[in-house]
Amino acid sequence: MEITKTLAVPAPYLWHKILESVLFDARKATGKPLRENQLAGLTYTKTFANHQKATLQIMDLVPNERYEYQTRTDKNTYTVTYALTAVDNEHTSLTYTEDMGSKGGLQAANDMLTSLLLGWGRKRNFKKMLAKMEEEYHADDQSAAQ
Repeated sequence: MEITKTLAVPAPYLWHKILESVLFDARKATGKPLRENQLAGLTYTKTFANHQKATLQIMDLVPNERYEYQTRTDKNTYTVTYALTAVDNEHTSLTYTEDMGSKGGLQAANDMLTSLLLGWGRKRNFKKMLAKMEEEYHADDQSAAQ
């Protein structure tokens, strides 16, 4: 899955919003308060709502430009990348990519079917989340101006 969208927010703001989530997730899994400069290469185990465990590793972290992580389970390997490009001081192009590698033919077929059935909803929800971030930025900007 790939989504590219230009947002009316500066790259540092979008980066900060992404990193807030990453730091929260890492802190919850490790029990340690972490800073951005401690995230590159970090590996930890995450437990999902269905009690499934996965190993998450931060593969790449370039402030205001790129965040990539990999999640490995006993059935799949997911690689997610957020690539940010500052268009100007108030606009950022975000390319979100998600690649999945499945272990075994039956798992690959199951994953392909699930992706077809749920992919549209996941894209829609991701775009809604981006719109909410953009809305929050402009609401905060309006509040500061008053």
